[in-house]
Amino acid sequence: MSLSEKEAKLLMELQYEFPLHPEPFNIISDKLRIPVRETLNMINRLIDAEVIKRIGMYVNFRAKGMEGALIAADIPPENLDKFRREALHIRELTHNFIRNHPRYNVWYVLKADSRESLERKVMSLMEDVGARDYVILFSKRNLKLSVKYDVIRGVSWSKTEKTPEKIPTAEEMGLNLELLKALSYPLPIAERPFRGIAERFGYSEEELVELIGELRKKHVIKDYGATLNGEKVGIKENAMLLVNTDNIEKSCEKIAENLNEATHVVLRESNKPWDYLCYCMIHGKDKRIIGEVSKNAVKLTGAKSYMLLFSLDNLKPGIVM
Repeated sequence: MSLSEKEAKLLMELQYEFPLHPEPFNIISDKLRIPVRETLNMINRLIDAEVIKRIGMYVNFRAKGMEGALIAADIPPENLDKFRREALHIRELTHNFIRNHPRYNVWYVLKADSRESLERKVMSLMEDVGARDYVILFSKRNLKLSVKYDVIRGVSWSKTEKTPEKIPTAEEMGLNLELLKALSYPLPIAERPFRGIAERFGYSEEELVELIGELRKKHVIKDYGATLNGEKVGIKENAMLLVNTDNIEKSCEKIAENLNEATHVVLRESNKPWDYLCYCMIHGKDKRIIGEVSKNAVKLTGAKSYMLLFSLDNLKPGIVM
């Protein structure tokens, strides 16, 4: 989709500068010098055109007391349609792609209430679709999550992050778990988008916004602002980079803290022998720019070896919760 200059500026504001305020769209409108009604109408048009996936925030699954894993599966081509259909009905299954790995063709993320439950769900699904083999790469530590697209340069880009080793749970923070779940959904496109949630849980809008700010500092809330459909803004390629180094935890930290183009950076542990335990995602307008970023990551970590796995097909497009 070809964006007007006004639309491109709005998308950059919504992604990178979405105000932590009870009336964020009014502030953006004032900054861009356009009426708020025009701003809201433009946003709704961009949502209808599937350019904007959502405006809101991601609540770290650890804060909800959940476990997560990346699964690499070898699924026979004739069973891929069945897997696609089943995956569409599993809300906790996200980031579901066919990738160009020589053995494992399907890569997806799954979350569950416990590691044991997650393993059972993976086993059941893999048996159901006749997977010949699979590897479960549990999330040990999520070091960065920020899916922002520089629509001017044509590459994923966001500020680097230093994430604490432990994310507090709702119980530890004395928060209603249902509040965190409610914050996981897209915000309404209205002048006062926080009003409904605030009223539901007994906060003023100012109190809720202040709480969201505190949760961001604790890394309970990530990726605040707009999430875009990369393909609609010319970011048509994405690749998963997995590296193998002598000090995998340090290497993963280096990527999270220095590689702006990385969107997800996760330190993983495996249910079977597997050398590549630092994972990150890179998005770009073409394979060349992704290749350049991945070379920087390899140089940064001193990787002994690495895998750069491009997406060939998205088996579950849409909003990631």
